[in-house]
Amino acid sequence: MKRNGCLLAFVLAVALALAWACGPARSHPTVAEASSTSCQPFSDEDLAALRWLEHVTGPLSAAEEKEWWNVGGGQFGIFSKRYNIAFCGYAAAAFGIRGDADCRRRVAQILGRCIERYLRRDVWAYAMAKSYWGRCPWAPDPCYRENVMYTGHLLQLLALYEAFSGDRRYWKEGFDFKWKDGRSVHYDVQKLIDVTVFQMRCHSGGGVCCEPGLMFFPCNNHPHVALKLFARLGHGDWTADALRWEKWALAHYVDPLFGGGAFNLMHHVRSGLFWPRGINGLDGWSLLWYEPWAEDRGTALAIWRKAADRIDWKALEGGPDKCSGDGSCCSPVDVPAIATATFLAAAARACDDPDTAARLEGIAARNLVRRDGMAYLDVGREWRIGATANYFISRAIAGGTSFRRFLQRGGGDFTVASSAVDQVHLCFSPITERNSEGW
Repeated sequence: MKRNGCLLAFVLAVALALAWACGPARSHPTVAEASSTSCQPFSDEDLAALRWLEHVTGPLSAAEEKEWWNVGGGQFGIFSKRYNIAFCGYAAAAFGIRGDADCRRRVAQILGRCIERYLRRDVWAYAMAKSYWGRCPWAPDPCYRENVMYTGHLLQLLALYEAFSGDRRYWKEGFDFKWKDGRSVHYDVQKLIDVTVFQMRCHSGGGVCCEPGLMFFPCNNHPHVALKLFARLGHGDWTADALRWEKWALAHYVDPLFGGGAFNLMHHVRSGLFWPRGINGLDGWSLLWYEPWAEDRGTALAIWRKAADRIDWKALEGGPDKCSGDGSCCSPVDVPAIATATFLAAAARACDDPDTAARLEGIAARNLVRRDGMAYLDVGREWRIGATANYFISRAIAGGTSFRRFLQRGGGDFTVASSAVDQVHLCFSPITERNSEGW
């Protein structure tokens, strides 16, 4: 009898192990399965947005590729390709957080395509300009030092892709930056994390420069969002690095001397000086991605109240919807009102200000186009993708998405078991689509 009891226990143990291997444990859902219990069903607009994201990031004809992605000029401006691609990935994730299994599968594919686009040479070649890092001994490596305006977004896309797909190929196989003279630089996720965190620990405040010697607050949010998510996926713990940067940044960037917004535009590292004026759009970008990883969410909400009080409504509601200029990180002159409004709307939603968000969404929605089952903002080629993606992030948050709940512990949130993460890969097919140019 005792022997039979042991045999029965063994059989039960094997059955439980197989159940764990073949299906997610209910008490430990994967990251991709975490969603807000207050999420609303997808609207027709949500579905049209998801179809648009699939279309614009997917394989396109040569004519459509040019129509959608011939943006950013020399790729130094605010809405260069790297930002447009990243915003598409973030918008997709915003829908995936509250979507069903099929939606998450579609989101994983979109994120995979975004990463493939992001690694194309035309997206990062600007880093090899002589005025940037082209003369440095590590060229043609676009990630080795500074340039968090590229590497931060790449990290966040990689983290989101793993969260929604369970695919760890970028840890195992890595990816290559191939220069036009045949030189190639190989990275994997661990190496990208290492070079980023090394720079955080070298700077007195824990920040990483976007451009040579220039440090911006919004750019530094993206690696911390990524690291928070990688930590939940079981890859490490960078809490101390996040706290160090947050403490220093809040002491130096908030409340510009000459107003204009809630954050100083930038910091010149060598001189130690700050550009003591803010910009509304920068506030939106900053707070949308600071709120998810902030140690105390109340801090982000308090800064949002300052930002909301400084919104230039006259410029937004009476400004041009379209603009042919590509703008720069230091001058908002060429930024159309709708693009600024979409950044602010998403931040307002994230920071619990639905009234302000609705007013801002109304400014953007005056140029909302529905065509071929898709929806997007018609604000001119340079701004169309990024503005549309941010608008849909705002709408997704209105429907119940919370990037903070997605990253942080708390009621209704998730915990990650490494074996559960691995098994998600069985549910998704690898991204195998390529266009004629091979990306």
